[in-house]
This record gives sequence, C-alpha cells and structure tokens, in this order.
Amino acid sequence: MQTQPVVDRRGTEPVQTPRKSGKGSDNGSTERGNSDPGPVRAGGRCRRRRGSNQKAFAPSTWSLRTQLLAVVLIPIITALVLGCLRIASAVQTTQDIDNVRRLVRLVDKSTGLLEELEDERDLTALYVAAGRTGDTSQLDIQRSQVDAALARVRAEAAQVHRGTNPVLATRLAALDALGGPVTSMRDTVDHSKMPFLSVVDAYTELIAELTDALDLLTPDIAHQTLAGRARALQTFVQATEQASRQRALLGGALTKGHFAASEAQSLTLVSRQQQALIDEFRSGAPLAQRQFYEHTVTGRDVDRAEMLQKQALTRQGASRPRLDAGEWFDTMTSKLELMRLVEKRLVGSVEDESSREQHQAERSVFIASLVVLLILLLAFGVTRVVVQSMLVPLHTLRASALDITERRLPELVRLLRGGSSDAQLEAIKVEPTSVNSTDEIGGVAHAFNDVYREAVRLAFEQAQLRIRINTTFVNLSRRSHNLVERQLELIDHLENGEQDPELLASLFKLDHLATRMRRNGENLLVLAGEEAGRRWRGPVRLVDVLRAAASEVEQYQRVQLRGLVTADVDGQAVNDIVHLIAELLENATAFSSPDTEVLVTSQLLSGGGAKVEIQDSGMGMTAKDLEEANERLLNPPVVDVSVARRMGMFVVGRLSGRHGIRVQLRRSSPRGITAVVMLPQKLVRQHGDHMDPPGLSARYNSEGRLTGWRNYDTTEQLDDSALAKRGYRSRRHGARTAGKEHQAPPISANRSSAGA
Repeated sequence: MQTQPVVDRRGTEPVQTPRKSGKGSDNGSTERGNSDPGPVRAGGRCRRRRGSNQKAFAPSTWSLRTQLLAVVLIPIITALVLGCLRIASAVQTTQDIDNVRRLVRLVDKSTGLLEELEDERDLTALYVAAGRTGDTSQLDIQRSQVDAALARVRAEAAQVHRGTNPVLATRLAALDALGGPVTSMRDTVDHSKMPFLSVVDAYTELIAELTDALDLLTPDIAHQTLAGRARALQTFVQATEQASRQRALLGGALTKGHFAASEAQSLTLVSRQQQALIDEFRSGAPLAQRQFYEHTVTGRDVDRAEMLQKQALTRQGASRPRLDAGEWFDTMTSKLELMRLVEKRLVGSVEDESSREQHQAERSVFIASLVVLLILLLAFGVTRVVVQSMLVPLHTLRASALDITERRLPELVRLLRGGSSDAQLEAIKVEPTSVNSTDEIGGVAHAFNDVYREAVRLAFEQAQLRIRINTTFVNLSRRSHNLVERQLELIDHLENGEQDPELLASLFKLDHLATRMRRNGENLLVLAGEEAGRRWRGPVRLVDVLRAAASEVEQYQRVQLRGLVTADVDGQAVNDIVHLIAELLENATAFSSPDTEVLVTSQLLSGGGAKVEIQDSGMGMTAKDLEEANERLLNPPVVDVSVARRMGMFVVGRLSGRHGIRVQLRRSSPRGITAVVMLPQKLVRQHGDHMDPPGLSARYNSEGRLTGWRNYDTTEQLDDSALAKRGYRSRRHGARTAGKEHQAPPISANRSSAGA
C-alpha cells in the first residue's frame, strides 16, 4: 500500500496517510492548507471578560481629557460648594435683615399704637377721676385713634415672616390679640365702679403687654450695632411710658382734688423708674442719639413739669393740692411730645441701620457671587489651557503616529518591496513628528521619532536583504533552467532514436519530470518578482493553453478537458496562464483520490473574457480555510519562510495579479473544490485566423466548439498516446525556439511547451 500526502487545505506540511494507488506529489508548493493552529488558550476569553468588567470604571480606561478633568473637577466642585454655601448664607442674611426692616416698620406702627393707648389711658384716668361725668368727645376720638393704630399694626404684622422663632411668633400673636383686651378694658371702665388708681393700673398692665410685645427686634437681630440701637429704643419707649403714667397719676389726683398716700407713692415710684430708664438710655445709646435727646427734651415745659410734680409731692398731705389739673396735663403732654420726637428719631435710626445692613448684605451676596463666578471662570480657563497644552501635542502625536503607521511607513515598505534602486532607497528621508515641546510629551515624541527611524532602517536593511535573496533566486533559477533545457534536449534526442515502447514510456516519464522541474525553477522567478524569458508573439488557442497546463501535471491522465470553447489567448500572457492553471491542476490532483477525475471546463462570458473551472472531488475545505485561501489569492503575502510551504497559492496569486486575472476557490457539489479562473477581456478574444499546431488541425462542431484533432495527412483521429508523443516533441522544440528567439511556434497537442 502506498501513501498519499494529505494536507490541511490551507497549506500545512503533508502528512503521509495510506492510499491504495497512485503517486504522491513531490511539488509541495500547491497545498491549500496552512500550518497547525496555535495552542488554544482555554478560558482566555472568560478572563478577558472578567477583567473588562472589573476595569470598566478604572481610571486606566479613561481618556486623558477625562482624567485631567477628574483631577481638576474635585477642587472646582469643592470651591463651588463652598461658594454656594457662602452665597446661601449671604442670601439668608439678606432675607433676615429684610425681615428685620419689616419688624422695624412694625415697631414704628406699634410705637404709634403705644402712644395712642397711653393717651387713651391718661384721658380715661381724668374721666374716671371726674366721676365718669363730663364731656367724653375727646375720649371717644382717642379711642377711635387707638382702633385705627391697632388696625395698622395688625396689617403690618401680617407681612412679617414669623419663621421658626417661637419668641417672635408669641409676640406677634400678642399684637394680633391686643384688640380684645382693649375692648374689654373699655367696657369695664364704662360699666363698672373701678376706682381711678385701679383703672390706671389696668391700663398700665395692658400697655406693659404691648411694651413687651414691642421687643420684636431682639430675637431676629444678630448685628451688634443694630441690636444696640434696638435696645436703646426699647429703653426709651419704657421711659416715655413712665412719663405718660406720671401724667395719668398726677392728672387724676389733681382732677379728683385728693392726693392719697398710695397715689403719691405710685407717682414717686414711677418717677424713679423713669429716671432709671433715662440713665440706662444715656449709658447705652449712641452718642448722636444721646445728644439729640439732650437737645430735644429740654425747655420751659420740661422744667415746668418737674416743678409741678415736686410741688404735688410736697403737698400730698393737704386735702387739696391747689394745682390745676389742666395745666399739669398740658405741660406733661408737651414733655411727652418732645420725648416721642426722640422715639421717632430712635426708630428712624434703627430703620436706617437695618437699611445699611441690608445693602451691605446684598453687596456681600453680589461680591460672593462674583468671586465664585470669577474663581470658576479662572479654574475653567486654567483647566482649558492646561488640558489644551497637553491634549493638542498628544493629538498631534497621535495623528503623526497614525499617519506613520497607516500611510507613510506602509508606503515606504511598499517602495522598498518594489525593488527600487539603491539611489532611491538612499534618498528616503524620515520626517519627524511636529511635536517639539520639551516636556514629557515632547520626550515621547522624540522617542517615537527614534523608533520610526529605527523601523525605516530595519525596513531598508530587509529590502536590501530581499533584493539579494531575489537575486539569488534568479541566479539559481537561471542556472537550473539552463540545465533542465539541456536535459530536455538530451531526452528529446533519445526519444527520437528509440523504438522500444517500454523504454520510450520511461523516457516520457523522465521528460515529464524534467518539465515539472522547469516549472519549479520558474516558481523561483515568480518569488523573486521576475518574469520568464519565454514569450509568444501571436495568439494561442485557449484549448492549447489548457492542454499545455495539463501536460505540466504529474497525474495528467486524470485531467479531463470538457466543454472547450474556441477562443484565443494573448501571447504575452500565455506562459503565465499555463503556469497558473498548472499549479491549480497540481493542487486538484494532489488533494483528490487517484481514482477520480479532475474536470476542466471553459466558457466565454457575455461581457468579454472567459471563465475556466477546475473541479475535483477531493476532501474539500472548511468555510474558514476557504476564506483564508481566497484572501491569499487576492492579496499574496510577503515572501518569507512560510511561502515555501504554500508556494503554489503564492505563485497563483502573483501571476493572477500580474495580468488582472481573478482566481477564486469554491465548494463543489457534492464534495471537493472548484477553482474558478476569470480571464479578463484584454487577454481572451474570439478565435481568429492563425496557424494550427504543426501536423494537426482542429475539428469543430456546428456550434463552433472544438471536437478533436486530425492529422493533415490522414483523417484518422489521434488517440491520447499519439497526442502525447507529438506534444512532447513539439513542446521541447517550441521551448528551445522561444529561449533563443523569444518566439515559439503554436502549441501542439495536450503536452505543449507553452506552459512548461
């Protein structure tokens, strides 16, 4: 049992497997497989997936812009948060001061209510002291004024924001509810026998509640100056209240004409309290307010009121003090008006101070907002400058690197592979990247330039080495070609003089092996990028080209030509087409069973050109292997060590690319591979007038298709053995003639020298 080389269809080394009969191909250049697949890295994909999931948000996967922004974003956000907190605090302060201004206006209205209520108390004291008789029109007018002042206070209190301060809410509620006690007090005065002093005390308690409620500013004022002015106002309001109370006590006593000891004691206590409050005001009020008080609360009426009070206290034991109640009331009223001018001045100072505080708070909000905005703009500006200073060189470096790797270096490699002269190679200049900075990015750019120069140098050295190797291939091919030609001449001489059929058959086999050796030598020329010296000047019939290609194959008996068409092939491309088809036939016979046939068919295309199909019934190829093989045929790889293991496919790809021929491998039905060779219109045309092979003429059917060959001298059909003998002789004669004159006679029979 013999062995047949069985290979993976992508071009691996043959593996000897048993076969029944036939010969193994000694041409390892036409295998369709490739080398064994590399070791499978089990679990590698799973590890990559886990790693990618774990590092999906890792900083190392971020872009440089994102990393820089992340570094700068933290302090920017911190500054923004702090600035917003500062702005929020300033806004809150502004709102608080605005609320204080509303409280100041409420205090102003409440002070007016207090004055009106004090006047009502004093007039009521005179009315009760007179025995609740006499004219009450003035008292009624005063009560209506109190009601109007109370309405104004309620309206102003409704506009005050109570917030979460319970003390302020309680005091505002007391102001809202003040109308009820006032009305109740009036009913008591009008419909009861309450004595004069009790009425004064009851009104005093009601006024005390109002005075306590007037302390509205203290819970909401945080500024020291404003708080001091508010305390001074509160103290002076209490002092004015004591002065009004003096007017009521002494006025009532003078009206009823009797000054009891309890009334005198109350008057003395009130006088002392007033003096204590005035002293407290003088010690705590601002200098301007103290001066205004000293200049305002003075004069004849003030001195007269003090003198009348002293006289009344001196005569408290007499049955009648002999003082005019009306004079006392008017004099004390004049003093109270002067004191109330000071009150208004104090309220105005508090309001002015609150306005200044509000303006300052608004200015603080504006300044804080402006500072935060400027800081943000500065941060963004600096960030942009820094990011651009880093990203622009990086983008330039990246663009230069991509340009070098995708355009400049591949073009340089193609130029070096194209067999340029040494002068052209020496003239190649390496253009560095345009990044000239002195920072780390510039250092990377300089390092990349060094790498680029080193890559160009290595490519140049490889090109020089490739040129030398190609030269070696050409020299070896030329030498072996000359030896093969001499061997063929010797075999031809022996064949011509030999009559023994068995010996002649052996000479035919030897002749065939020498022809295949010549084709292998021509493969070296293809690897070196050279062209064979043999050329046909005139066109050659396509059937002759196919027969010549079949004669190049070891198992030529298995090649069957069917469905041949009458077409001519351009003589300049004949030898390359014969070589190309011979390689495909060699591949088809080597990878199919020796007891099967390899079918070769041809067909003219409607758009011009011709299609040649070579179909075998071999082991076939997988879809992936078929795709890779077609890719190698379309884009032949660079000549390296692996090409020697796939020389057939490489030669087919080189020859097809030289003439614009398209070669594609397809699956056959039910099994095997079909090689489709698409000859372009410029290489194939309709059959023209030219000479038939020497000694032979073609026979065609009614459709113009070739049906066989006949001898000029006889009408007998030539069998395969006769065609083989005639073809071998004619081929060698044509080869020698082509080698000497670069013009060969037309190809004869199925073993013509056109593809040898």
